Order: sequence, then structure tokens, then C-alpha cells
Amino acid sequence: MSDQTFEALFHQYMNGGLSAEALRQFRAMAMLPENKALLSQLLQNAFTDPAFAERADYDAAEMAAEIIEKVRQQEAMNPVIHRLKAPLISRSWFKYAAAAVLFGLIFTMSWRWSSRKPGRTPVLAGQTLPSNHPVLILGDGSRISLDSAGTGTIAQQGNTQVVKLANGALAYHAAAGQDGATMFNTMQTPHGSQYHLTLPDGTEVWLNTASSIRYPAAFTADTRKVEVSGEAYFDVAKDDKKPFVVATKGMDIQVLGTAFNVMAYADEETIKTTLVQGAVKINASMLLHPGEQAVWHSVSGQLQVRQPDMAETLGWKNGEFYFRETDIRSIMREIARWYDVEVKYEGDLSSVQLSGIIARSAPIPQLLKALALTKIVRFKMQGKVITVLPYEAAN
Repeated sequence: MSDQTFEALFHQYMNGGLSAEALRQFRAMAMLPENKALLSQLLQNAFTDPAFAERADYDAAEMAAEIIEKVRQQEAMNPVIHRLKAPLISRSWFKYAAAAVLFGLIFTMSWRWSSRKPGRTPVLAGQTLPSNHPVLILGDGSRISLDSAGTGTIAQQGNTQVVKLANGALAYHAAAGQDGATMFNTMQTPHGSQYHLTLPDGTEVWLNTASSIRYPAAFTADTRKVEVSGEAYFDVAKDDKKPFVVATKGMDIQVLGTAFNVMAYADEETIKTTLVQGAVKINASMLLHPGEQAVWHSVSGQLQVRQPDMAETLGWKNGEFYFRETDIRSIMREIARWYDVEVKYEGDLSSVQLSGIIARSAPIPQLLKALALTKIVRFKMQGKVITVLPYEAAN
């Protein structure tokens, strides 16, 4: 096909006018080696459009190569998020939103390319995140910073050794015999930190930022019960004789052996349990099947089941901010937890929803700049305070 055909498809995409079949044709042409230079030029033209008052600095050829590779690797994901969306925002803004997320993955391309550089960690303007070290609180109240602790046995809890593995994860090794008293440990992750640990029964837990889990150093009771605040992903070791229970405010999750995600942050109005595999029972009554999500609303006390976007739900575990038609306040709560910042709002942002994928390794100034490319919202940052405004308020 000719260059004119490819360029026409590109401009149709920018205007949001491609059908599903035309979109597939566009992607296929973008992956052809002979179109690489043209794609780079079209991208460069898009980002140097005079309408972009605050365009990003980037290498178009490098980005084009990244896009082509990502399309090849994750073709199945592309239909899920192929544009930014902002209901009630005038359509004239749409082509610039589309330019900011060409193929729905331009954020990923830009930030993942940057994140491959050594030493990249989440940073604020001019400073690194403070005290972003996971902490283990032992049964006697003593605290161990896991980033500074060496590998090997770091504590003894009754007959159980607490061991830091070579990969940095935490595990428990129980000796024969049982203690009379149950000792509880608590793992905490501060802002900008995540952690992977293995519980005494072999259950694996991935703890998201600003989260905690409280659990016994040895599961000696008839039920393996843990308490979670924040967000955690569980891969539960099967034990038919000892059901596994996760307790959060407003929701108890009962399982035998399964994998699921729990989101129970105090600043969210809902608690969500998303089942990946196996089966779980919510509050002793609602049975979830794989691919389903139980949502408990704190205000009404209502419990619902829905079909979530699994890639969005588990994006944090894959090192990504993953937004799919997500309202701006939800996006900013997630950003605030990760970067340890305060967020304020000015103007009417009630209808703003965005979609995109951004690596969590991106420095926050670049992340905000990427969101601002949509010409839908803008940001003012002073120290650790971010103010979010409608883009129209820029003038």
C-alpha cells in the first residue's frame, strides 16, 4: 500500500474516525519496516503542531521503534485502550489526546524507554522519595527496615525463622513443634514502595504501596487469617483443613487455594476483591468465580459483583499505572499514594476520565506532563502539593 494510504489512516486515527478494520490495517502497516521513517515523521509532525503549547521533548524515531515493538508484543491489548477519553470535553480536543497515546500505548513507550536507564526510581521535582523502605514489625514491636537488612535470618519468632532471601523477598521457615503463644507480624510498605513476601504456610503475597498485612508467625489455628489494609495480591497455598481468610474493613474473603487481588485503601469509597483463579466466598455469602470482582460500597454497605478489566486491576503488580476510562480523582489518589504527594483540585473536573498506561518508574514531573498532553487537564506543582485544573483554565 502507498505512503498516501498510511498517512491518510494516520490522520483518520488522529481525528478518532477509524473503524475497527481500518485500525487493524493501520497497525499492520505501522509494523512494516518500510513505514518506520514515515511513522517517525508523522509523529514528529503531530507533536510539533502549533496547538501543542507544551509539547514533550522526545526522539520521534526512537518512539516509533518502541511503538512498533510494543504493537508486535501486545497486539491483544491494543483494542482495550486505544485512546484517551474525556466525556463532555469538546471533540476538537480529541485529536491531541489521540496523539498523546498513539496506539493507546505512547505513554508506555515513552516511559518504559526511559525506565530502562540505570538508576531510575520514582522522584519528585529535584528529590527522591523519602523513607520508601518496607518495614517488618515483629511481635514484640521491634521494627526492621527490609531494604537495609542483610540476607539470611533476620529475626526469630517462636519456632519460626524470619528469612530475607537473596532476591529481597521475605519468607518464614518453621521448625518442628509449636509455641503456646501466637506471635503476629506486620509488614508495611510506605509511599513509593512495594514488597513480596511468603507467609509461614507458603502463601505468596505482593503488597502494593502504602499498604500493610498483619499475620501470625505460624499458622497454628484452624483458620489461616490475615488482616489487610491498602492493596495486596495473594497466591494462596492450598490446605483443605485450614481455610485462608483475608479480613478488611467491610469484607471477609474466605478461600482454600486460589489467586486474587484485594484493594482496601482507607481513602477509597469501595473495597474490591478480584478473583484471578480458584474460588472465594465474600462475607460468608457471595461466591466469586474467576474474572469476577466483588465491590463493597462503604457509604451504602451494598455488595455487588461485576466483570472488571483484569489488566487495569493488576497493573500495579506489573509496575504500571493502568487507567481505563478512570476518573481523574481516582487517578490522582493512586498517584498520591505512590509519590507521597498531596493533591488539590480547582474547577469542574467531574466529567474527566482518562485511559493510558504509564510505568511507575516515571518521575512525577514527566508523568504529569504526559497527562497534560491530553489538553484536558493541567497541573501546578509546588513542593509536594499538586493542584489539578481543567485545561481551559490555563488561559
